[in-house]
Amino acid sequence: MQMRIKDYATLQAAVKNLTEHLATYGVEKEKVFDCKLVACELLGNVLKHGNGEGALYTEIENGFVLIRVTSENGFILPKEITCSDLLSEHGRGLYLVQTLCEGEIYSGEDGISVRIRIKK
Repeated sequence: MQMRIKDYATLQAAVKNLTEHLATYGVEKEKVFDCKLVACELLGNVLKHGNGEGALYTEIENGFVLIRVTSENGFILPKEITCSDLLSEHGRGLYLVQTLCEGEIYSGEDGISVRIRIKK
C-alpha cells in the first residue's frame, strides 16, 4: 500500500486505508492498533516538522508489517531516542514508535525515512 500525505485529512485517510489493508491480511486488532499509532506518530511528525508532503508505504512480509514513511523536506532524527517526560506534550512520539516496533529508525536522503517491523 502506498499513499501521499499532504495534510491531516490525507493522514486520516491513509490510516483508514492502512486499517482496511491490514484487516484483509488477518492482522490481529491489537497489532493493527499498533500500526495505526506508529503511522500517525510518524506522519504527524512529517506534517509538523517536515514542512512538506510525505508518503506512507506498507507491506506484509515474512510475518511482519513493514511501515516506511518519507518526507520531501528532510529533517534529522535525534541520535538517541528517549522519553524525557511522560507528561510532556512533545518528544514522546519517536519513543512510542521505538517501543512498539522491532527495527530501525533513520534519516535518509528523502527526508525522514523510517522502516519498522511489527510482528504480525
